[in-house]
Amino acid sequence: MALLTTEATILKTYEYSETSKILRLFTRDAGLCSVIAKGARRPKSRFGGLLEPFTDGVATFYVKEGRELHTLSGFELGCERQTLGGQLVRYAGAGLLTEIVLRFAASTADERLFAQLRRGLDRLVDEQGDLERAILEETWRLTKSLGFAPSVDACSVCNEPPPADQVTHFDLANGGVVCNRCRPQVNHPNLLRLAPEERAELAELLSEAVGRHLGRVEGGQTQRRLLREFIAYHLAEQRPLNSFRFLEGRLG
Repeated sequence: MALLTTEATILKTYEYSETSKILRLFTRDAGLCSVIAKGARRPKSRFGGLLEPFTDGVATFYVKEGRELHTLSGFELGCERQTLGGQLVRYAGAGLLTEIVLRFAASTADERLFAQLRRGLDRLVDEQGDLERAILEETWRLTKSLGFAPSVDACSVCNEPPPADQVTHFDLANGGVVCNRCRPQVNHPNLLRLAPEERAELAELLSEAVGRHLGRVEGGQTQRRLLREFIAYHLAEQRPLNSFRFLEGRLG
């Protein structure tokens, strides 16, 4: 039995018996892990109130070879992010980010994904502008960290950029836009119509540029649908994310 100490973010917690908790962690050195925190629910637990979703820290646990559930030995608090619970939209956005990692990350180290999750959660704590834009941008960045990035600058068939004022379609299967000239060649039903301004806004949401000062998302329902269906098609095997439904209920 080996002892592992690694930076970790708590994705989800479950009550286990009357005294303990099971935690789903995303760790820097071992990816997705499950641990049991024995006695964590006791009033005088050595873990106190530290073991809550969205919390960062340094976890120490005993790794049992061939077992999926390990035993937590200690957790040193780094960042608790409890303020996310004070506003439902922030909480829903954070829940979306953590559910994506919980469902699609591997049990191996992924430094890029680990760092992006923390950046996204930090932004949702600090964001003073449009929360919907922040959630959409950070969710797209997390999706790209998993290796799935749509293309909107060029047609996914002919690789030529569509005119800026042209209505196009978003091809879920190929992960990009299809220009009007190539539209007859795409015979499957996974196409979503994109007005010019919707394509331009999607390009903004996908941009990695920093220091931008953009306003509210104008086509929120369209942009949420694009993101929801892209994730469902490429990651979730058409199964919806519970957190996405909760988020859309809060945004209206």
